[in-house]
Amino acid sequence: MTKRPSVYARYSRGSATAKEAATRAGTSERTAQRWTSRSRTEWLQQKADEREAIRAYHDDEGNSWTETAKHFRLNISTVKQRAYRARKERAGEKCDEQVSEDTSGRLFNALRQG
Repeated sequence: MTKRPSVYARYSRGSATAKEAATRAGTSERTAQRWTSRSRTEWLQQKADEREAIRAYHDDEGNSWTETAKHFRLNISTVKQRAYRARKERAGEKCDEQVSEDTSGRLFNALRQG
């Protein structure tokens, strides 16, 4: 009897389709998809990293939109949208940092004076 793979682990199916992987493993197609997919948090982090890389390539390194699109193998409008979103995310992070610094500073001063 063969040992079945863990339900919670993630496995690479290479270039095989979910249907082919299911046939090999002796499971349903949906189970094969679940075993080979990335978690949502992992996928979201990968996309955030990609947006930041696009922003850095264009803004920090000074490449044109055309060069950036060609480098990432994306459409120019897609690259612009992702860079715009990365800039918004950076601005939000900076704002959050300032708020937490201001709040902790006020709290510290209130405790010192208290």
